[in-house]
Amino acid sequence: MSFNFGSNVFLFLACMLAGWALIKFGPYLLTLAGMGIFGIIGVIVIVVFAFVIIFIGLRVLINGGWRS
Repeated sequence: MSFNFGSNVFLFLACMLAGWALIKFGPYLLTLAGMGIFGIIGVIVIVVFAFVIIFIGLRVLINGGWRS
């Protein structure tokens, strides 16, 4: 695995923050009915982007690059 210090370190940091966001905002998916439209959109966007960032981080960790 080629380790590019600049981008990989920040990607893995973003993955940790995305995991924290999933832990913090994931349970709000169960209570979307009580939120306004902006709250619903915000929670969905946070969860979707967290999954995407974690997916890219896992691909970099396993394959050595997210495009390969």
